[in-house]
Amino acid sequence: MSTLTLLRHGQAAFGASDYDQLSSLGQLQAQATGEFFYQRGMRFDRAWIGPRRRHRLTAQLALAEIGGMIMEVDEGLDEFGEGEQLLAGAERRTGTRVLSDSSVAAETRLRLYAEEIRLWADGSIIVDGVAPAAQFRARVAHWLRRATADTASGQHVLAVTSAGVIAAVLCEVAGLPDSALAQSMGVIGNASLSGVVFSAKGTGLAYFNGTGHLAGDLLSGI
Repeated sequence: MSTLTLLRHGQAAFGASDYDQLSSLGQLQAQATGEFFYQRGMRFDRAWIGPRRRHRLTAQLALAEIGGMIMEVDEGLDEFGEGEQLLAGAERRTGTRVLSDSSVAAETRLRLYAEEIRLWADGSIIVDGVAPAAQFRARVAHWLRRATADTASGQHVLAVTSAGVIAAVLCEVAGLPDSALAQSMGVIGNASLSGVVFSAKGTGLAYFNGTGHLAGDLLSGI
């Protein structure tokens, strides 16, 4: 039996012109995760990271205490879209300037962002520059099959990625429909940990969205 640990990146810069960076809170979350790995004596035989800066920075901070880890960038761990793309889509769809007007309330921005993801996952809309949900899920499923096939029995591997990828892995392992992507994404915390166990007989979910390694003041969802 082997294990795959999925680490969501630390808090990024939601609503900013450049989402792909860690906030100060996101950096603290990644460091706390690294301390958790170290204190628990957790070691990984292999570490994959998504291609975004937030993935790389989270991995660097989380693996700093372990040392000696080679991080392999894998496009299969890329998110389906960026915050700016989804907010721009919500702006075009509703006419509310959630991206271009900083005076729009944060609650409104978050609500329309979540709605855009839900409609995308349902297949009700097409977001410019974003692959359809079924295509995105198929890409993640291909990565999961490849990653598990390339991992020897008894190994422990890590993947640092985004909420959409983790939700897609959950849907694959649990046999959930594409429409479950949005609901699953909505509960995945920053720097949360999810675990998959696998062998030649198949895969199973060990745990999902664990945040017990983070102090209360380090918890965030977006």
